[in-house]
Amino acid sequence: MLLLTGTLPIEEKTLLVGTIKFDGKSLYIGNKVFGNEMVSIGATAMMAAAATTCETLQLEPPLAAVAGDLGQGDGSTLLYTYLTEDASTTGASTITMHYILPIRKGFMEFIEMLDYWEKRPFMIADAGSMLIAKATGSCKKFDLFTPDAGEICFLADPEAGHPAYVKSMFFAIDTTDVPYLIQEAYKYNNAPRYLLVKGPTDFIVDEGKIIYTISEPNIPVLEPIGGTGDTITGILSALIGGGYDPIKACLIAARANRLAGQLANPTPATRVAEIINYIGKAVKQVIDSL
Repeated sequence: MLLLTGTLPIEEKTLLVGTIKFDGKSLYIGNKVFGNEMVSIGATAMMAAAATTCETLQLEPPLAAVAGDLGQGDGSTLLYTYLTEDASTTGASTITMHYILPIRKGFMEFIEMLDYWEKRPFMIADAGSMLIAKATGSCKKFDLFTPDAGEICFLADPEAGHPAYVKSMFFAIDTTDVPYLIQEAYKYNNAPRYLLVKGPTDFIVDEGKIIYTISEPNIPVLEPIGGTGDTITGILSALIGGGYDPIKACLIAARANRLAGQLANPTPATRVAEIINYIGKAVKQVIDSL
């Protein structure tokens, strides 16, 4: 079973735990409904993509643990407490952490508690959860990261404790020599076993070795559409939660995400929710082609 967690940009700070469903317009977490405008970027896009993939492949629907947080940290604290005290009771075999405010104490309490689980879950991190993992020296406690070009720069810089302090030399090469940045991240133990580096070319990596690169179909108009990197994370999380090999899951996710974008025939004004509606068809096509 897959557990997805992250904060939402809403005033409501209460913890919400429930099964995820996306009906093409609204995102449901338990009995709570989030309208189309909330399926934008970040955790909601990831969750909608994961739910769509699970439904398409007849996998168990994913579970969400979310809380509102506008930067004060109240919702993030609730999430860390839930993950530490209650997540083990869900039976989750895979956990994906998206953006949660980087509160060191709460994060480390959860990471340390994983050692006491009867069976340690497969751990995936995207967005802020990757960044705090690096800042706390906890990258090897995870199994898979899904960084974009800017985030792989941060992972590659051994001295930066925050993305704002990455050396300019790394940003100068963020799209021209991603393989170098990947090697630097592994060199300093700032990467887990697997990486899916998202960008104009996607890189799928196992222990520093690039296994696949995916650059087609190339849909440049997708670049300014927020959330398309989050949907990759949602698709691969669903696949890994459903028992797929991590490398195969990354390959399917990277190809299907691009294909969904192509099928949506997007413009720069297209919202990510419109692309998510094509993910099921895209995932099926990619799996059938393997």
